[in-house]
Amino acid sequence: MVLWRNRTFVLHTASVTLSVAGTAAAQVAVVFAVLGSGGSAGDVGTVGVCGLVPALAFFLVGGVVADRWPRRLVLVGSSAVSAVTQGGLAISVLTGQARLAHFAVAAALLGIATAFARPAAQGLLLRGLGREEGPRAFAAFRLALNLAQIGGSALGGTVVAATGPGWTLLADALTFAVAIVLGLSLRVEGTFRVRGGVVRSLRDGWAEFRAHRWLPPMIVQFAAVNALAVGAYELVLGPVVAADAAAWGLIMAFDAVGMVLGGALLLRWTPSRRAAVGGGALTAAPLVAMAFGAPVSAVCVAATAAGVGVEVFGVGLMTSLQRHVRPDRLSRVSAYQSLAGFGLTPAGTALAGPLAAWSGDRGALGVTAAVLLAVSAGIVGPRWQDRGDEREGEDRHGGKRAPGGRRA
Repeated sequence: MVLWRNRTFVLHTASVTLSVAGTAAAQVAVVFAVLGSGGSAGDVGTVGVCGLVPALAFFLVGGVVADRWPRRLVLVGSSAVSAVTQGGLAISVLTGQARLAHFAVAAALLGIATAFARPAAQGLLLRGLGREEGPRAFAAFRLALNLAQIGGSALGGTVVAATGPGWTLLADALTFAVAIVLGLSLRVEGTFRVRGGVVRSLRDGWAEFRAHRWLPPMIVQFAAVNALAVGAYELVLGPVVAADAAAWGLIMAFDAVGMVLGGALLLRWTPSRRAAVGGGALTAAPLVAMAFGAPVSAVCVAATAAGVGVEVFGVGLMTSLQRHVRPDRLSRVSAYQSLAGFGLTPAGTALAGPLAAWSGDRGALGVTAAVLLAVSAGIVGPRWQDRGDEREGEDRHGGKRAPGGRRA
């Protein structure tokens, strides 16, 4: 497979995958470390918010930086911050000195590092890939990340149970250290000629975001999936309606299986944007099943379909970004995407409770599913014809765009 001979792709994928596995394990460790230090469930939530808010605040700045500086160095810098942060937190936990403030500050620093890493990672992944390689690379990248997330979470629980959360956090710090080495091993991919200050850079990124008629609707769906299928369903309504930890764990396991199956499917199939929107709509399947009181087995089947849909949507969106967005503005567009997509997740979580109080738990799931399906149905129109958009992409870049973009 030609893809695996692309040195940048292989090293970048290995670096990010290792970091994701370590972070997934660390997320388990942090929960038990906070509780073990005398904290409460509310304190665990406070730590989560301390990580989310700085990430949202710095996403746009991270996108500007990733379009101005070599993206591999941005990733190396964010990995260095994460390694030092997790290493320091691990030492405080191992020595019994950790307090809620330590966890909150560490979460904030990791959130800021994420805000710089995510736009740089997406921009770097797209560099050096041709139009034909791109979709398969995205599918392979997402498949690796999903496996790392699943394996990291499972391994984190095992390690925490065997040795305690401190050693798990230290292991996460080591994964970031290895990521630094891998990042420095990447060849310098060049920098873009980005003119003007930060404000102009943000305006140019916003202009690029709005220039593609298909992109804002897809980000609206991305935001809806995160707010409703993740924020409302996975974090609140799903566990409440399942009312059984074992049943809910089984449902989420089948969701993960669906993402892996979707990744394997997309190694051979490139979804159109219409198919991507359909994939996003599939995330409503388990909500509908639970709203109608379906048995756990049926909900598991629906969750598998939702997992496949997540991958179809993700690869379809990333493929369109590669084919149509200017390379020198890609990280800024990715930052707007992340801000819009993840910024509404807390709102979905917050609204789930009042909605359940008004319509009942199953009724709230039905309303949430209906809104998600309505958003998906409403954003598809004549402007989505793929052939016309291909011509638009070629015209904007002056013919068929070179995969790597313009270099300084």
